[in-house]
Amino acid sequence: MKVLFIVIDTLRADHLSCYGYKFETSPNIDRLANGGIIFDNAIANGIPTSPGFTTIFTGLHSITHRIVSHGSLDFIDASTPLLPEILRDNGFRTCAVDNLFNIKPYFARGYEYYINPRSKNIHHISAEQINAEAIRWLKEHYREDFFLFIHYWDCHTPYLPPEEYRTMFYKGRDPFDPDNHSMDQAKEQIPYPFFKKWHYDLLGNPTDAKYIISHYDGAIRYVDLAVGEILETFKKLDIYDDTLIVLTADHGENMTEHNFFFDHQGLYEPTIHIPLVVKFAKESYSNRINPIVQHMDITPTVLDILGIRTNKQFDGKSLLPLIKGEVDKIYDEVISTECTWRAGVSIRTEDWKLIKTIDQGLYSTPPIELFNLKEDPEEKINLYEREKDIRDGLELRLSRWLDDKLKNRPDPIRVQAEKGLPAKRWVENVLKDMHIDWEDWISNRQRFI
Repeated sequence: MKVLFIVIDTLRADHLSCYGYKFETSPNIDRLANGGIIFDNAIANGIPTSPGFTTIFTGLHSITHRIVSHGSLDFIDASTPLLPEILRDNGFRTCAVDNLFNIKPYFARGYEYYINPRSKNIHHISAEQINAEAIRWLKEHYREDFFLFIHYWDCHTPYLPPEEYRTMFYKGRDPFDPDNHSMDQAKEQIPYPFFKKWHYDLLGNPTDAKYIISHYDGAIRYVDLAVGEILETFKKLDIYDDTLIVLTADHGENMTEHNFFFDHQGLYEPTIHIPLVVKFAKESYSNRINPIVQHMDITPTVLDILGIRTNKQFDGKSLLPLIKGEVDKIYDEVISTECTWRAGVSIRTEDWKLIKTIDQGLYSTPPIELFNLKEDPEEKINLYEREKDIRDGLELRLSRWLDDKLKNRPDPIRVQAEKGLPAKRWVENVLKDMHIDWEDWISNRQRFI
């Protein structure tokens, strides 16, 4: 058996055409989904990158493994096995084409081959570079049982796919029209200098937010082409039908929703609703699965499909009974966390979501929000004061869940928030380069814009 595990960084589900997007951004992923299983409601347990990938590879919730922020100094315990370690110990040749090692060295654990493409900025490695390394390795090892992890960064800021993809989906007239004010609110926000340096400057500082969205969609189309090349390589090597394929993302991305401009903060659907596609080797099952599933289910599901038993205890559950139709659903609720730009926790059911903010960080949102996802999928109407029974019920369920997981240990979200949210340091460093004092920026932002 062979396993291909593809993670496309920062890919929100609803910008894929197989998830109903208005543009054809993902023809190759669509074909993979049509030949496999697409999970309509897969949810990230912890955002952004470090919590997300740690949950994916451990099968543990962020509250359990305690990597709740990106940029913190925390590490997981060496006794906690990662998926590639388990597979390596069960006879699989393991390889990653990835640079998460640059963020947390434990992400390299379990790989016999760890191919870390060189780049001055980890976000600037192109899908073409990733594929060149992955295909070279494949041609040498395709006769073996293997686990190959491929990690694409192109959908992450600054959204710089090859030139021909950047305006493929742009329908505006002039991206630099001074009368277009769709980016004005971004300029008024505390993190603006950070995003200006690492994102907007590289795009020429457009005034039209839709122009930036078109770059993101173009990046998806570019990565989709790379996915197609990998899948075609598997077919040419005559191993496609013998391969279990999993494709997902670590988190989604805000475009302009909730006044979050082009990054991954906030526990709203654009950020926590991620794609999940599974293609079995030879077997086939129902194409679309609607009940909610979670990041932490991926590792136990892969092991269950491969028939690998372990005494490791996971927070996640195998999705195989759901895939086979043996159960109608596995979860009534999903809990998600964030603690990088902001700190908070959410509980999401099929119909409702409650978000509790612990630390506003560098943004400002209501401290507690309640949304009816069926009637208000864009999460625009806060019903916290109006739907008291729903609110109280979800708060009780969230409190009990946290009590059960923490077992009298400190809440890692609150611990990190007390230490300081990592993103504030990032903005401070940019301001320092600009010779601007933090307090001066906070109180006199308009003077510097």
